Amino acid sequence: MRDVGLQRLRLGLIGAGRRGQAHAATTRELPELYELVAVGDVNEASARAMAAPAGARAYGDVAELLSQERPDVVVIVTPPDSHHLVARIAAERGVHLLIETPLGLTRAMMDVIGEAADKTGVQVEVGENYGRRPSERLNYAALRAGQIGRVVHLSAFNAPANHDSAYHIMSLFQRYTGAEVTEIRAYAHRTALNGSGDGGPDAESWIDAMLSYENGISASCSYVTSWTTPLRWGRPRIITVEGTEGYIVTADGGMNTLHRLDHGAGRDIRLRVETGAGPAQKIPTRYVYDTIPELSWSNPFADRVLTDAEPAGIADGLARTAELVSLHRAVSEGAAPEYGIAAARRSQELGIAIIEAARVGQPISSKLRAETLWEREQHEALRQRWGAGALRVTRR
Repeated sequence: MRDVGLQRLRLGLIGAGRRGQAHAATTRELPELYELVAVGDVNEASARAMAAPAGARAYGDVAELLSQERPDVVVIVTPPDSHHLVARIAAERGVHLLIETPLGLTRAMMDVIGEAADKTGVQVEVGENYGRRPSERLNYAALRAGQIGRVVHLSAFNAPANHDSAYHIMSLFQRYTGAEVTEIRAYAHRTALNGSGDGGPDAESWIDAMLSYENGISASCSYVTSWTTPLRWGRPRIITVEGTEGYIVTADGGMNTLHRLDHGAGRDIRLRVETGAGPAQKIPTRYVYDTIPELSWSNPFADRVLTDAEPAGIADGLARTAELVSLHRAVSEGAAPEYGIAAARRSQELGIAIIEAARVGQPISSKLRAETLWEREQHEALRQRWGAGALRVTRR
């Protein structure tokens, strides 16, 4: 999709960790859209190491980066409790934002970003990958085409739970159901672990949640808070969408299957990935379900190498590219971001609501009102780390 006539935007990358490196790699493959001009990180040596290959400049201070480089957009890949702090500084200077997930840890933190964006008019794209992965795009197309009939139930087994919240799955469920959650029930079991001696976690929480949607769909979500540690990493993650005429199952390793009735008998249709020869690897060109009519999603970036864009994988490189393209369109054409503040805030709110439902041990509304205990704990930690003014917001 290369178009040399497109406006090239100056991009600053704030955060030089693993995720920041992935964004830098993706940006290099979009030279017609972005020029990486600066990298900022509190560890300036890390910023220099990332900036040097791109010919960009490194900074240890966000305000100095914004003042000296005057970027059009910044990608914020800092710890989640600082997203609203960096976003507010950038928005006040009229800089558009791509913010890694979660948008913010708490509703108050997310509202700081929303208020800053409303006041300054900057565009905000949020880096939620799950619904933008090729397999999930194809699954969504299958649902819209009625391939499994009417959706009745969703499930996520071993769901990711970043910073205690299952916002990734909440985002994906919202996309699949097209409806609002009305009630949440959740149960938690916290157990001590023997990991303190070797650097592992001292405890973990197992959470099982049940969600009711306004259109009658039900969903279950099961996760453990220590899922990224060596103790729990690598367990199979399975997501299902059950319908009145079949189901779709997605699992790690690219195992996508569409199961539907064919003349009264069950038929499994496996995801098929077509590839073309690329500069350094076989690039996925099309993701296909061999239904009648055929369902497919074509890779618009098959002319370039994108990190994680392997045929049998989760293709986060393609998802990150979609985020950057969406932000570019929002800035240059005034289009609405593909995944903006409202959607990201709601997904995180649902994740917080699951935590709260598990704490109180009874069904709760999915729309929270007062500050939850978990949010209060995050706010106290925020003030201890960043000071009393770190949560300045006037709207609720």
